[in-house]
Amino acid sequence: MREPKVWAEVKGLIATKQPTRYDQAVQLLVDLRDLAQRDGNDRDFGLKLQVLREAHCRKPTLIERLRKAGL
Repeated sequence: MREPKVWAEVKGLIATKQPTRYDQAVQLLVDLRDLAQRDGNDRDFGLKLQVLREAHCRKPTLIERLRKAGL
């Protein structure tokens, strides 16, 4: 399964602290959310997203992009 690799990629993109990379991370998260909804894993995705948000709560640009994407 590729999902763990995508989560790792998201974390790597966010770690760059570059706003354009945030956009890429958010798009991957949207894809992961859609996959989770399709597979009935909404809860697991939600928990992982919450951990990610808490870990990066001091990055207002990222948080705003997540909010705009409905994440």
